[in-house]
Amino acid sequence: MKYLRHDLDSELLLMRDYKLTPNELFAVKVILLAQDGEYKYLQQFNEILNSGLRLVLESLQSKGIIVKSYKIPKEGTQFIPEDIQFNQNFLKKYYRSAYEMGEELFDHYPQTLIISGVAYNARRISKKFDSVEDAFTKYAKYIKNSPELHNEIIELIEWGKENQYNFTTLDSFIVDRGWQSIKAQRDGEGTNINLEATQLI
Repeated sequence: MKYLRHDLDSELLLMRDYKLTPNELFAVKVILLAQDGEYKYLQQFNEILNSGLRLVLESLQSKGIIVKSYKIPKEGTQFIPEDIQFNQNFLKKYYRSAYEMGEELFDHYPQTLIISGVAYNARRISKKFDSVEDAFTKYAKYIKNSPELHNEIIELIEWGKENQYNFTTLDSFIVDRGWQSIKAQRDGEGTNINLEATQLI
């Protein structure tokens, strides 16, 4: 509930600061999802708006959420969500809660792994991400900014630590959606296989 409340606080703050309507904020959400390959939400939203998405885009651009250089397609022409460029300051505020979820993931994740007698930093993110901010933002995208799923992942990590789960490094855990493997092991749907024996410190 803590993160659900935080998300509501963050969204209301965005709506107040940028004078966004609920439709406009929801449009931002479904466009970002579409840019990450989840197109169905944008299609359904456009149907609900009765093809009024162009008017929402124009309003978002007038409010500085979408950059002025973006050419909004004319009616009847092809619309490519990936072409939309958002104001970077707006995106930083939008993903602020994502950073806090990422921090909690980092804090709960095991600190060290022993692989074949050698100690490794289990919280490593540098091989797959450019920065901590990048890792946390991508994590939020992978879980679709869901506080409920995030809380479940934290619970799964704690279960894994208590039940000698073979963790990978944090960057691999995020990219490979390692929480699904922990869940399968916890629920008896399969055995986690790791060719190199690992243990936690």
